[in-house]
Amino acid sequence: MSMPKIQSLSLKAANIPLNRVVVGKVGTFENWAVIITEITCSDGTVGKGYIGPYLANYMPAIASTIKELFKNIVDREISPYQFYNEVMNSTSLMGRSGIAIYALAALDISLWDASSKMANEPLCVHLGGSVGPVKAYNSCGLWLDNNTNDSFEEAQKLINKGNFDILKIRLGRSNIDQDLNAIEAVKKALGKDNLLLCDFNQGYSLPDATHFLNILDNKGLYWFEEPIDYYNYDGYKELRNRMKTPIILGENFHGPDDAFRAMDQKICDFIMPDLMRICGVSGWMQTASIAAAYRIKMSSHLFPEVSAQLMRVTPTAHLCEWTDWAEPMLKDPYKLKDGNLIIPDIPGTGIDFKEDILEKYKINI
Repeated sequence: MSMPKIQSLSLKAANIPLNRVVVGKVGTFENWAVIITEITCSDGTVGKGYIGPYLANYMPAIASTIKELFKNIVDREISPYQFYNEVMNSTSLMGRSGIAIYALAALDISLWDASSKMANEPLCVHLGGSVGPVKAYNSCGLWLDNNTNDSFEEAQKLINKGNFDILKIRLGRSNIDQDLNAIEAVKKALGKDNLLLCDFNQGYSLPDATHFLNILDNKGLYWFEEPIDYYNYDGYKELRNRMKTPIILGENFHGPDDAFRAMDQKICDFIMPDLMRICGVSGWMQTASIAAAYRIKMSSHLFPEVSAQLMRVTPTAHLCEWTDWAEPMLKDPYKLKDGNLIIPDIPGTGIDFKEDILEKYKINI
């Protein structure tokens, strides 16, 4: 059976203002730089997606790589997974991380959106799953600029946004007592039976992490996320052996290779791939199979729309990170209900964009 052919590519970029300024150990961000990828096929289907590379100055280089990769599939029948494997198996000169992975992810997400639209199915159904609610946590606040009162008040707002019972707080202030006070305030808002996750955004050296995580290890936090540099696998193994609180990382896995190495070396209890860095839908599905083999729970990082769809076909699906970062540019953001993301029962990923917003915050690439 022949499939429609890939005809053209459209790229747009924008620097979308955030509703809540991000203040973490990795820096302060008022905007989220995104690249929008739209692929048109011979039957008129348009596959749409976006990636968020954070740093606007690097977007032209990523866009250029996307265009180069697209040359390999134009005028060919649509086959997302085949194209993904072709690129991953021929990257000895370009490498299997960084800009190459981001560019491939951008194309992969749009190709899978187009493929599932052609099948007239939501992405999760197209991949063999079903439409249903996806357990999520609210990650839209509780940054390092909060004092104790701010933390309590913001936690209440985050809970009320979608009746959430799981929140994430950022830690690593200059004074550990400030972190402890913030934890106490958020737990007061959450209630004793609900989960509080924490993220250090790679803010500690290994000796400091060992010291401060020992202090935090009995505070009832559900996980410790990225306390040290993401690439310090030996350090993570040491922390995992020392701490009772589960260790999670994965947003900085660059493709399934990194995920496999982390799980094979037993450096973490959970993983949380990022849709862009793990290399799109295809990279996610490979990683989900690895996690299933190692029986490790798999959460998501950012990109809640496509990630929610993928959680429905992830054997060890855990928690979906919800943020509103993309909502200003989306026509129909996913709905929230009782701490769950609700996947729309429509073909594809359900992603479409507000052209006026993309134009207003346009970046030339």
